[in-house]
Amino acid sequence: MQKINMPMKMRIGNIEKSFILLVFIVCNFLVTSCRSVNQLRYFKNLPDSSVVHLPHVDQELRLVQKGDKLMITIGAKNPEAAAIFNNYGEEPTSGSKGRIGGGGAGANASDLAGFWVDELGEIEFPVVGKVKAEGYTASQLKDVITEKVSPYLREPLVNVKFISFKFTVLGEVRSPGVYALSHQRTTLLDALGVAGDLPRSAKRYDIQLYRDYNGVRTISKLDLRKKELLNNPELFYVKHNDVIIVQPRDMRLFSDEARAYIGLLTLLMGASALLITVINNK
Repeated sequence: MQKINMPMKMRIGNIEKSFILLVFIVCNFLVTSCRSVNQLRYFKNLPDSSVVHLPHVDQELRLVQKGDKLMITIGAKNPEAAAIFNNYGEEPTSGSKGRIGGGGAGANASDLAGFWVDELGEIEFPVVGKVKAEGYTASQLKDVITEKVSPYLREPLVNVKFISFKFTVLGEVRSPGVYALSHQRTTLLDALGVAGDLPRSAKRYDIQLYRDYNGVRTISKLDLRKKELLNNPELFYVKHNDVIIVQPRDMRLFSDEARAYIGLLTLLMGASALLITVINNK
């Protein structure tokens, strides 16, 4: 039986060691990559199912506040009689979305005709004069105005709609700014979507929501990785004048990840080159 000489044994041993090192590096790289990607997922604790049924949640009705802008239209069987109540400038138009101060498409709330709610919480309505608006929902204010104009019109048809709806997105987003939407049912995902979504450098688990609503000021911390946010209408739905601030990840940590990837790739290339050299010299 022919014995394997010592140089051959050493070569085989080097190949085995190089192969083990290569496997270790690849596994470590895959684990690190998966952990990093997992931090970027939204609602990662949702059940593993093609369809997830969420419980029904009722969105809080918006109340009129000082500084709001309202579109109020009056209809009647006699359009000429109702025309005087609609005489407050050009009729508002609707747009999909707009970015105040530039960018975006659609109409901004400040460009639309309507009734501003003054510092006393009132609007100046044609013919009837001052009308208290603050604290009412759109439906409640509709009833108030219907009562006010009934002495002048038979069976008036009143429609009340919020024109102004704006929110601010700041911090680690692709397009920070103040945005205006024409629809009133806006979610946190809608708000982040119009701001260009979150880059990899954003903390999806550290988003601050500043809210000043009906005289109550709050700061809430949100975690987009958790499904519980979907079932919390108070936080999931954006309100008028909300400010959303996305915190950046620790850039040292982000740099460390990049350095780790570069180091792993360097080791991987070195190990591969070593393995090829050993095999060629066999």
